[in-house]
Formats: sequence, C-alpha cells, structure tokens
Amino acid sequence: MPRHLSEAQRARAIAKLEENWSLTEVAAELNVSKSCIFYIKKRWQGEQRLQRTIRQGIGKVSTENEDNTLVEFINHNPFETAVKAREETLFPGSLRTTQRRLKQCGFKNCVATHKMLLTEEHKQRRVQFANEFLQGNEFWNNVMFSDEKTPTNRDQLWESIENAWEELVDSYDMRTLIASMPRRLENIVASNGCAIKY
Repeated sequence: MPRHLSEAQRARAIAKLEENWSLTEVAAELNVSKSCIFYIKKRWQGEQRLQRTIRQGIGKVSTENEDNTLVEFINHNPFETAVKAREETLFPGSLRTTQRRLKQCGFKNCVATHKMLLTEEHKQRRVQFANEFLQGNEFWNNVMFSDEKTPTNRDQLWESIENAWEELVDSYDMRTLIASMPRRLENIVASNGCAIKY
C-alpha cells in the first residue's frame, strides 16, 4: 500500500464515493486502507479540500538569545559541565537539548581522566626505591633536575643548557632539594609507599 495518495487519486476516490461506492470498494480499487478513504471523505465533506494538512512539527525550545547566553557561559567557564551551564543560564531545554546546542556551536564534550590510585605494588616499589637511595647524597648530587621547557631549535637548546648550568652551580634551591632527598625518602618509607606531602 502506498503511504500517501496523490491529489489525483484522492479526487478519484471522492468521485467514486459520490457515485455511491462504499468505503471498502474505493479502498480496494486504490489499494489503500478503509480508514484512509474515510479521512479523505471526512476532509472533503468538512472543508471541501483534497490537500493533506501540512504539519509544522515541534518548534525550537529555546530562542537564539538563550542559545547565545548558553554559549557565552561555556566560553567564560570552559571546564563546566552541560548540567551546570543549563542550571546557571536557566536554559529551557532538557540536558540532551543543551548538549545538542553546544555541539551545534562547535563545542566538544570530554570526560576528564581519573588519576589511578596507588596499588600495593606501587607502594612496595616506592618504598624499595626510597630505601635504595636513602643513604647519602652521592646519588642525588649526580641527578640533573629540570623543568619541562622544550627548545625549538639548536641555538635555543644550547642557550637553555648554558643558562640552566649557570643557575644550578650556585642555586640555593638545588642545594636545598638535594639536602632534602634523605628526608623525603624517609617519609616514603614511614608511610609504606603512600602519598606524602612532597
């Protein structure tokens, strides 16, 4: 059975009904259900029209201004959730609608990764490491501590090495860090490998 009859087929159905055909006979002739012919007849008798009613569908829940308010909130608070954005901006749509609006504006959702908790094996290895290097500063005197800056070319690399070396030679922070290593390692051993304040 076709989903919808054309306007010509509907006119044919009305003509046959006016010739006193039954609903069942017209439906069989056009290969549609009896209810389809019934509604065509009802529309013709009530409004004298053959065209189907054009449905508008459901309109947008939010206005353009409400959408802009939502986007502005996320631009100012990029780490807030869609739930929080919806509550703060009084966005009228559901959570799913809020997420769709943000996605339409080019935002991508992501979930922060969770930091792994220390397992028993991690704790044992931390204690083993601390015990191994607890005695004396000779190991820590040979360790180079650095920040995570990365030079982009050879000249910058050489310049950063020279600057770092000059700073390290008489750096109070470096001497303090090296002197504090035994105390830090003792704290790891005392806490059985658990997290410490350092």
